[in-house]
Amino acid sequence: MSAIQTEKDSDVNTRTVQLVRLLSELGPDIPEIARRLGQFKESVRYRYKEKIVNKGFAVQAAVDHEKLGLQRIIVILDFAETYKNYAQAILTAMSEVSYVVGFVKSLVGNEYIVNISAPSEVIPEVKEFFEALKQKGMLSMLEVMEFDWLRNVPMKAEYYEFDTGRWDFEWQNPSSQDYVAAAYMPSKLGKFDYVDLLIIKELQMDANKSMKEISEKLNVNYKKLAWHHTAHVQANRLVRGYTVNWMGTRYDYALERALHRKHRYFAVDFMARNLSDYEMMSLRQKIDRLPFLWGEASGRNYFAELFFPTDYVVEGMQYLGNAASSVKERMSLYMIDQTNAARFTIPYSLYDVGQKKWMFDKEELAKKFDVLILQIKEGESARQS
Repeated sequence: MSAIQTEKDSDVNTRTVQLVRLLSELGPDIPEIARRLGQFKESVRYRYKEKIVNKGFAVQAAVDHEKLGLQRIIVILDFAETYKNYAQAILTAMSEVSYVVGFVKSLVGNEYIVNISAPSEVIPEVKEFFEALKQKGMLSMLEVMEFDWLRNVPMKAEYYEFDTGRWDFEWQNPSSQDYVAAAYMPSKLGKFDYVDLLIIKELQMDANKSMKEISEKLNVNYKKLAWHHTAHVQANRLVRGYTVNWMGTRYDYALERALHRKHRYFAVDFMARNLSDYEMMSLRQKIDRLPFLWGEASGRNYFAELFFPTDYVVEGMQYLGNAASSVKERMSLYMIDQTNAARFTIPYSLYDVGQKKWMFDKEELAKKFDVLILQIKEGESARQS
């Protein structure tokens, strides 16, 4: 390859890096991105389609959960033998009734790591609901961890080569740049309504959707929807940014969900428990330097979701081990089976329009699961007889 061609490719990649940084802030607002970059809209739109859309990368809204009054809980659980075959169906059903927003399965221990975004006022009841499932024999193991805030980490596109799809990261000499947003603070509860939640969940699935497309899908008047988007979602910053699914996620528009590309990235969930302020700051400073960090949650406990390229797995695991050496007795690493994982949108269906608040009917939910437990037991007995 000639020096001129190499320089040209480098220039194209630099422009793509600039594009991704603004995508993370603004979403696919091509006219505004072009204005900020001082480039022609046509050029920016072409680069966006060629380097992002045509590569199959999903672009999705990063919801500000705290502004919606939602707090992150992570539940680590395992199902009793009778219920193992129904585990994913049960967890998927929970997304509609108990604030579950995603789950993954550990490759080694077969535990499920379940992410929940629930209103702070009902968290005790949500915890009691899962404790009850354990007492009733559905769960054989249960650990509940609470966090103060959650954030999606913007893509560190400067380490990525968009044409080849490869990362270039110096493990022995990581950048001294502090990627921990020192000014990052969990948001305070903001103003929102049910229409805002509907808009957010659509943008969370696919940020490329126009207000017209969303209006037609939701069967909501376009002018009303556009006003809510501008006056509420944008003005109140209910969306904190946008994610570019750099791990190669392809968005399936028919299924309306992101599909993971197999065997390209090795997913790891990292947990550390009962940390002091100093331990938390030190750990975050080290982990946040990694360009493979997808999201993190913090409080008294710490959680990090990472995707290592398959040719960097050894280096990545060594790095995590060194970074967490001072808290190794309180840390866990879960290697994730991405084929047994699911993510859901914000739990908009649990928002009561009339009362204008989040709802959780623990008693009614307990009755439903009592029936489900009985049905599964009867079905297993019939199958074995």
